[in-house]
Amino acid sequence: MADRSIDLAAERIDLAVRITNSLEPTMIARPLATCRSVLCAAPDYLRLHGEPRTLQALQSHHCLTHAIVGAAQFRFRRKRQLIELPVTDRMTTDDTAVLRRAVLEGGGIAILPTYLVGDDLRQGRLVHVLPEFEPETLGIHAIFLSRQHQPLALRLLVDFFAERFGGPAPPWDRAPPVKARRKPS
Repeated sequence: MADRSIDLAAERIDLAVRITNSLEPTMIARPLATCRSVLCAAPDYLRLHGEPRTLQALQSHHCLTHAIVGAAQFRFRRKRQLIELPVTDRMTTDDTAVLRRAVLEGGGIAILPTYLVGDDLRQGRLVHVLPEFEPETLGIHAIFLSRQHQPLALRLLVDFFAERFGGPAPPWDRAPPVKARRKPS
């Protein structure tokens, strides 16, 4: 796993899963799912620094950013309009897991993918900040070099990913099933 783009041919890799909206024209790609993100912070951070009520208020907060996805700016969509907000980043990293850990520890506010922080949000370890502003959605793609020379195992794996993660929402964004309550006897 790497939080960077790799050269499949040079590194002799058959398949990569890439989260991006900018695919190289030489790559063969199959869409697998959508990567939604949320602006979030730890409850302790918000108790100490207050919860921002506007995008402009974010500029006075400790913002933590991903070096590849959006260092020094947050990108949001609201009513189909793209909003790019410059922020002073307190910390930048190229590792999403490190960014998540820094947010959980109260280091600041960050945009993180729901596949990584969904459980943290449901358990109350993180709080969704400014939910009316949705960070830019990215595509999750299976990337390979050729459709011609794919081993059967590779085709089956890509088909499995597409079936498992496809649909209107990927599994990590689907609401958990509600358990039926037993009626008292």
